[in-house]
Amino acid sequence: MGVFDYLSILFSVIMGLALTQILQGLRALMLARSRVVVFLPALIWAVLMIFIVAQAWWGMFGMRDIGLWNFAMYGAVVLQTTLMYLASGLVVPDVPAEGIVDMREAYFAHSRWFFGTIAATVVSTFLKDYVTIGRVSSNWNAYFLEACLVLFTIAAATKSRWFHWFLAPFSVFVMTVYTALLSFRL
Repeated sequence: MGVFDYLSILFSVIMGLALTQILQGLRALMLARSRVVVFLPALIWAVLMIFIVAQAWWGMFGMRDIGLWNFAMYGAVVLQTTLMYLASGLVVPDVPAEGIVDMREAYFAHSRWFFGTIAATVVSTFLKDYVTIGRVSSNWNAYFLEACLVLFTIAAATKSRWFHWFLAPFSVFVMTVYTALLSFRL
């Protein structure tokens, strides 16, 4: 077992727990569907978080060639994955045993924390890149992350329904294009 294989166990557990948070939340919504008032941006973000976590997990495989690890490098990756886990726990509302589940109300109740955590994840991605490889992986990646940081910071600061209705499908489009461009390397 190599160093990366050993260290990646914790990354994988955290990312697996993040996916579990989202999937269990979606399952709970499905089971309580007669009591759920659906809010499409919340559902879009739940699916997008699955995509983001899976893409980040896949991208971590690129660190397999790093031969020498130190605790700062390890800590930066654990920070990034921990923030993704926390965001994953906020993206789907809790479903109580009784009563209506208003997804819009839950979305805006947690939007500052959710988007703040996602913005912090973007900052931690820059930190991880600088600590592990000494630079941002590419200029295009830096531009993408900077744009995400701006949009997520605005989303954390505003309760504008228009902005949140725009941001969810726009983020799906941008993440799809970004991931398609990235899929040609690794």
